[in-house]
Amino acid sequence: MADREKDIIHDFKGIGFSKIGYFKEVQSKIKELEKLNVELAKRHTRLEAIFNSMSDGLTILDKGLNIVFANQVQKNMFPDTSLIGKKCFKTYFRREKVCRDCPSLRTLESRETLQGETLVKSGEYAGRYFEWTTSPIKGPSNTVEEIIYLMRDITPRKEFEHKLVQTDRMAAIGFLAAGIAHEINNPLTSIAGFSEGLLKRLKNIKAYMDDIHFKSFREYLDIIQSEAYRCKDIIQNLQEFSRSSGDDYETIPIDRIIRDTISLFRQHAKDSGIKMNYKNHLSLGLNTISGKESQLKHLFLNLFDRAFKAMEKGGPLSLVSTNRGSKIEIVIGYNGGGPVHHFSSNIFNPSSINGGAGGSHAIDLSICYSIVRQHMGEIQFDADEDHNNRFTIRFPVCLQ
Repeated sequence: MADREKDIIHDFKGIGFSKIGYFKEVQSKIKELEKLNVELAKRHTRLEAIFNSMSDGLTILDKGLNIVFANQVQKNMFPDTSLIGKKCFKTYFRREKVCRDCPSLRTLESRETLQGETLVKSGEYAGRYFEWTTSPIKGPSNTVEEIIYLMRDITPRKEFEHKLVQTDRMAAIGFLAAGIAHEINNPLTSIAGFSEGLLKRLKNIKAYMDDIHFKSFREYLDIIQSEAYRCKDIIQNLQEFSRSSGDDYETIPIDRIIRDTISLFRQHAKDSGIKMNYKNHLSLGLNTISGKESQLKHLFLNLFDRAFKAMEKGGPLSLVSTNRGSKIEIVIGYNGGGPVHHFSSNIFNPSSINGGAGGSHAIDLSICYSIVRQHMGEIQFDADEDHNNRFTIRFPVCLQ
C-alpha cells in the first residue's frame, strides 16, 4: 500500500514537471511572438516613413478598388475627405462609376505595370494634370492581391509644354508678320508719298475744276494719305510685336504697352462695333514695371483677342489702369455673354472652355497666367449674372 502511494506521488511529480516544461515552452513562444511583433512594428513604421517621404501620392487598392492605404502626400492632395475605405474613382475623380478604361482594373487583369496621364475635371483639383502608375502586388499563387497606385501632379510641366508650343506659334507668326509687314510697307510708302505729292500739286489745277469737284478731290486725297499713314503705323506695331526681346528684364511703362496693343485692334474694333475706352490714372514715375516687352504685349494681345471673340454683338470694352499702393492695377471689362464664372481660377487652365472660347484660346489664357506670374503679378477673372466679364491684373511697381 505504501509502495502504491509512492508511485502515485511520483506520477504527480511527473505531471507537474511536464506542465512546467509546457508552460516554459509557451512562454518562450510568446517571447518569440513579441519579438516578431516588435520587428513587424518597426518594419511597418519604416515602410510608412518611406511612403510618407515620397514626393508622389501613393495609394494601395484592393480588388474592389477600395483604398486600404494612402501616404501623407496623397492625403494632402485630397484633404477634404477621409480616404481609407473609399472607392478611388469617387474620392479622386468624383465619379459614381468606375472610370472608363480604368488602369487599376487593367493591371488586375494583365498583372503588368501601367503608366499614363489624366486630367481631373471636377472637385478641388479640377483642371490639374496627374501622371499615374499602377503596379500589381502579387500573392503566393502569383495572383494580384492589391494595386499600388502612384499619382504625381504634373500641371507645372504641362503648362511649360503649352508655353513652348505657344512660343513656337508666336515665333512662326512673328516671322510671317515681319515678312508681310516688309512687303506691304513698300506699296504703302508709295501710296502715302504720291498722295502727299498730289495734295501739293492740287492748287495748280484748281483753276481747271469747279469748287465742288475740287473739294471732293482734296477730301479723297486727304483720306488716302491719312489711311496710308495709319496703315504704316499698324505695320510698324506689327514689326515691333514680331521683334524678339532679350532675356533680361527691362523697366517698361505699362501704359505704353497697353496703348500700342490698342492701336492694333482699333480698326478691328470699329468693324466689330466695339468701342475701346482706355482711362490711364497712373502717376508719372509710378507707371513702370520690370518685365519683357514682347511677353507683356503677348499678354494684352491675347486678353483683347479673347474679349473680341466673346463680344459678338459689339459694345464697350473698358480699360482702367490705376496705382494701388506699391502695385499697378489694370482692369479690362466687357460684356461677353456665355456661362457665368464667379472669381474662377479654372479659366486659366488649358482644359477650360469659357465664354465661347475654348481650345487654343484656353491655352492662350494659361500662357497669360504664366506671363503674369513670371512678372511677379497676379490675375483674376470674375463675371456677374449679366455676363459682365472682368480681368484684373496687378503688377508690382518698378521705380526708374
